[in-house]
Amino acid sequence: MPQKTRYVDFPDGANARTARSATLDADRYTSSEIAKREWECIWKRTWLFAGVAADLEEPGDYFVYEIGRESIVVMRDEREEVSAYYNVCQHRGNRIFANDRGCVAEVTCPYHGWTYGLDGRLERVPDAERFRGGISADERSLKKVLVEVCAGLVWINMNLAAAPLKSFLGPILDQLSPYHFESMLLVKEQTVSLGANWKTAKDNFLEQYHVDYIHPQHASMVDCCNSENELWPYGHSCTRVEGFVTNPRYPIPDDPPIIMKLGLKGLGFQGDEFDGRLSDVRGAVPERKRAAGRELGYDYSDLSDEQLTDIWQYDFFPNLFMTVRAEELWIYGPRPHPTDSDQCYFDKWTLQIPKEVAFDEARGYALGIDPGMARPSGSDRPDKEVFTRDDVIAGRNSMTITVDQDIYYLNDMQNGMHSQGFDSAVLNEDEVRVQHFHDWVDEWMRRDPLSEPVGDA
Repeated sequence: MPQKTRYVDFPDGANARTARSATLDADRYTSSEIAKREWECIWKRTWLFAGVAADLEEPGDYFVYEIGRESIVVMRDEREEVSAYYNVCQHRGNRIFANDRGCVAEVTCPYHGWTYGLDGRLERVPDAERFRGGISADERSLKKVLVEVCAGLVWINMNLAAAPLKSFLGPILDQLSPYHFESMLLVKEQTVSLGANWKTAKDNFLEQYHVDYIHPQHASMVDCCNSENELWPYGHSCTRVEGFVTNPRYPIPDDPPIIMKLGLKGLGFQGDEFDGRLSDVRGAVPERKRAAGRELGYDYSDLSDEQLTDIWQYDFFPNLFMTVRAEELWIYGPRPHPTDSDQCYFDKWTLQIPKEVAFDEARGYALGIDPGMARPSGSDRPDKEVFTRDDVIAGRNSMTITVDQDIYYLNDMQNGMHSQGFDSAVLNEDEVRVQHFHDWVDEWMRRDPLSEPVGDA
């Protein structure tokens, strides 16, 4: 039962296929020289997800995004516009912001007191008369970074000449807009440090070949082996996995498994309606979700039936994944370590619909989200959790059982890349998204696809 895959070009003429196919040799994951080239060719000129707009509600609100050796501050100014700047004072290079996020009336370097407006313009220099020739605000204001906000999500690009985010993501944005991410609440933000190259971590989430072996719980709720893939220009891709079904590689049970029954119970089913007719579950869920949503005050009308039942995983080049369900969004992916190609940071944001439109104990409704994580509108933002792989293995922290299982293996994968017994990877047809990603890694290393004529791949 193979997966189905299709290449989808963008309407502007950008090709999904590259002219060359990448070889996944060990150096790709271990070489410090390759990591340096990736910094120049990929990280400094692609659009990167930086955070959520909910952290920028008022003028002066800011958050700091760390990528490689760079630190970038994203801020809302007095005109209610969102701007981004390198987090570095133009006097002698001191980092200005030390906290992950906060709110300020003005931007002041703690070292010598140089002060900038919320728009990044230099406003005040202590003892300015002692600088021969004076200080030019035009020359010494904070250095800008491109920033765009889309559906409540904030993206940055260090290449000031880069094409707009819409050009980079193309019609993928149209597929995501019905979910209304801007209406979801951040319920958890996490970062774990890993002993693995960022691409080692990325590859793991680009295929389902490993699911039967390290995620056995999935067999009772989704069908990964028949997923449908779309491959897009610039290295993006997507896979759709049917939900409210079981893995057909194993004997199909007569009755819904326990984990599926829990989901059905949250939709108001009593628990035995589908005994002996498991195949009817997926078709019955959309109508029941829409009815429950109307009663709870949550509008599903923009979503298709498949978006109400299935799990969609989007991969945005170079390092971002979104696992999307109607009621919950995972945003996750690796960031490169500043100096060590054998390490990376792995981030995960979890957003959900508000608690008040997801739960009603009196009517028995629980619309598909974890009640332990759910937040009502207006509640305080959760603190960021920062931990290590050892913390996950010991059970002190968790990114959910599925991601924890992946984290367990990534360091061993990276260590194996250094063995003289390993030369290069070999991929099967169901790992096509891995190949597509690396093909585009090489393409970005060769040229800037967004700045050259469309279709020239």
